[in-house]
Amino acid sequence: MIEYIRFFTDKRLLSSIVILVCFELCLQAGAYKTLLKKNSYAANVNRIASHAVNMKSELDPDILIVGTSVAFEGLSVRILNDKLKSTGLKVQSLAIPGSELIVQDQILRENLPKFPNVKIILHVMEAGMPWVDRNELILPTLAMLSEINHITSIKRSYEYEYMVNWQDWFYLIFKSIAYRRDFKDFLTEPQERIKFLGRDWREPNENPWDYENPHTESIAAYNIKSLEECMQKTGPENIDPIPAGSTKMHKKMLYDTCALSYVTTSENVATERTGRYFRRLSKIYEAIDNKEIKIVHVFAPYSELIYHFGKERRMPLWKSELNRVMADTRGYPEAKIIDLESLLDGSENGKYCFDLIHLNRDGMEKFSNKLGDILNQRILENSL
Repeated sequence: MIEYIRFFTDKRLLSSIVILVCFELCLQAGAYKTLLKKNSYAANVNRIASHAVNMKSELDPDILIVGTSVAFEGLSVRILNDKLKSTGLKVQSLAIPGSELIVQDQILRENLPKFPNVKIILHVMEAGMPWVDRNELILPTLAMLSEINHITSIKRSYEYEYMVNWQDWFYLIFKSIAYRRDFKDFLTEPQERIKFLGRDWREPNENPWDYENPHTESIAAYNIKSLEECMQKTGPENIDPIPAGSTKMHKKMLYDTCALSYVTTSENVATERTGRYFRRLSKIYEAIDNKEIKIVHVFAPYSELIYHFGKERRMPLWKSELNRVMADTRGYPEAKIIDLESLLDGSENGKYCFDLIHLNRDGMEKFSNKLGDILNQRILENSL
């Protein structure tokens, strides 16, 4: 017993514990946030939200965009603001790449009160998401939740019907655990991290919006007609020269979305996953206290190679479930939907798509201009 007491009262042990506690407290206070790896999930959720808040004096939004990378890459805040200038309404985006509904919920809970002028939320949906809804917390979701009021994220995870385990608790509570991969990456290649940080400090983003899609690469460069052909032409074993209009990074990202789409279910009926997805969606809208805020669901265009993932095959279930959700949570007679899935269909579809899910710069301009025109018309007609 005496040996145990001596061990636990040893100055070296106590000093180590004090150092670790102080280190954790510094991380909890946000001391490492500015050093996070550029474009990591944790860095993205911090940067996007803080930029919108910091730019509030220049762009105090009436319309807020929420969604995933489909909205992040597909919509231009600049174009939408230009289109809606005559209405006097301003648009800002809180779309977070890779965000599940729970992350979007946390983002809104944390930031919507900071924008009291918001009258409309544009929720950009992905047609296939209900059928691939998860009940386990994956690392990207944990990384983002750990940055947005991480203590309430634990409670929210149970409310969202996740199977939360003790590793998830530790990840969300302790920053020293959440950042361990980032620490490793920093120590492995410190020069790369310092280079990116220096560039950001020297050339800060002075636009009111965080991001606008700069990518010119397109699927059209590969003349792909099917998912099988996509995997053959873009797979790692393919040694053909990279065609004009593509890059090494683009080829890999295109392959990744093709490989994922190839094994993704094409179900279009209600399942356990879809039921859970729409219950989660209800929780987002229930948490928006201001019942005057209008929720508009926007369906974005995408590659015709995954035509079977949406459109008329899946839209009936979407419409019936959205109607039910909006009636229950907001009292709408029916959901407000802007369906632009088919906007870019046709022989030039590949010209506007970066990969199977995301648009390139040309596609973003087409989508943003069309959505801006529709919003402008509906706002003037008071039909939103």
